[in-house]
Amino acid sequence: MAQNIINELGPLAIGSRMRRLYDVLSKDAARIYEDHELQFDIKYFILFFLISKRKQIGIMDIADELSLTHPAIIHLAKDLEKKGYIESVSAPGDSRKRLLQLSAKGKRSLPAFKKVWEKLNDLNEQLFAQQHQLLQTLEAIEKTLEETSYYKRFQNVGTR
Repeated sequence: MAQNIINELGPLAIGSRMRRLYDVLSKDAARIYEDHELQFDIKYFILFFLISKRKQIGIMDIADELSLTHPAIIHLAKDLEKKGYIESVSAPGDSRKRLLQLSAKGKRSLPAFKKVWEKLNDLNEQLFAQQHQLLQTLEAIEKTLEETSYYKRFQNVGTR
């Protein structure tokens, strides 16, 4: 790997390094979806996958399960709805509450997505699960930050 400031900064630039990895993965994942004639961006994956598993689910339930903000879920959902993969319906017994579900296009496309996801899962296992236990390390860090936030930890770091 070529030397650059992100590599030189080590732990100080962990966010930049993770963003750089995300960008590389996103770029190639977009090509993979395109190769399979799926008009899809990697940022929609977790929402689309969750809706496909839950059949119908409310925005607040999604936000809680994914630990994302309500506005972020609404933004992603609107984009997925525009692409025709999901739709919003009234909740039984409470017409004010909206539930998200796969649309007809989403249901038709799901088998093609599942084939891509299966291969992506195999690839990710090869790249990450076996390489320095990255997934386990990320899980441990996420759990640690759930217990005490990054911000609070910063406040407790001694000054030099």
